[in-house]
This record gives sequence, C-alpha cells and structure tokens, in this order.
Amino acid sequence: MSQDSYGAGGHLEALLRELLRRIPELEAAAVVTTDGLPMASALPAGMDEDRVAAMSAALLSLGERAAEGLGRGDLSQVHIQGEYGGVWLLAAGDDAVLVGVSVPDAKAGLVLYELRRATAAVSTVLAAEELHELAAMAGRAAASQAPVGAVPAPVTGWSVPTGGPAAAPNPATAVAPPGVPGVVPAAVPVPPAPGAGSWA
Repeated sequence: MSQDSYGAGGHLEALLRELLRRIPELEAAAVVTTDGLPMASALPAGMDEDRVAAMSAALLSLGERAAEGLGRGDLSQVHIQGEYGGVWLLAAGDDAVLVGVSVPDAKAGLVLYELRRATAAVSTVLAAEELHELAAMAGRAAASQAPVGAVPAPVTGWSVPTGGPAAAPNPATAVAPPGVPGVVPAAVPVPPAPGAGSWA
C-alpha cells in the first residue's frame, strides 16, 4: 500500500481530527502503513510525521514477533506507557496501523475504546478507496482493449448463384450498410451497361 493510498488521505485526516476532538487525552494521531510510510496524521508542531511512521512500524514488527513467539496469535494492538505518556498502535485492516499518542494521565479504557472505534472507521475508508481504485483499474483495462470487429450486416438485393459470381444488384431493392465499399445504395441509380442506353 502506498503513501496516501487511493486518495484516502483527506478522509483519514478528517477522522483523525475528529478523534483528537473526542479524546482530549490524545496529543497526536496518525495512520501509517505497516512498512513505515505515513498516510495521514494530526500531529502537534515539533512532532515529525516520518519519524512517527517509522517508529510505529518498528514497534509493530517487534510486537508481531513477540506475539508469535509467545504463541499469542495475530497481533491486534500495542501499548507502551512511558513517563510522559503512552503510545497506542492498533491494526486497521491488513496494511495500515492507527497510532495514538496520549498524555501521562490518560484514561486507558476510554482511549482504547475510542481508538478501536476510529480503527473501524479507518478500515472502512481504506476498503472503500481500494474498491474504488480496483473499479477504476478495471475500467481503464477495458478501455485499452481493442474493440471486437462487428460482423457486417447482410446486404439485401444480391443473389449469388451456386458456383458462379455474384449477380448485379437490383437497383430497386439493393440496400447496403453505410460505408461498405463497392456497394451502391438503393437511392442511387445504377448506370446501364455500355451500349444499352444513357442515363434517364
């Protein structure tokens, strides 16, 4: 998944701003890819987006190895508590992580509850954008394919004797599709054979 995948960055940033509004105990929030690329963020001045993304990916990788090594199954979240606050990482689908940075006295239960709700919303946005991109790719692929040639419509007013060349069309009944070379539409009179007379 690439940075700002499928144009979802604007939707994700709106979700993150709403998350910070709902939880004053959160100082910062971001959505990053599992390989450490920032997708969207709502960070205070002085907090670098790229650094947050890279360190979140490192923590996630360590947590996954620990969960697997201890037989705890798939990793769902990581919480680190320090002297000056906490860091929360929750999986948002298969390829993204929601990161929250909280103040020291944050209520862990409330923060986790709201982060889980936000994670569900992030997953929904990413899934919708992915479906939109897949549909667009399918449309581009279909447009790039050469159109299948249509079978020419049958020409009425012609008779093809068995074993012989096609007979001349009857000017009164000959009808041809537009643009078919060598076929005279019924509305255009057919000139007589040489020596048989002149145009009427």
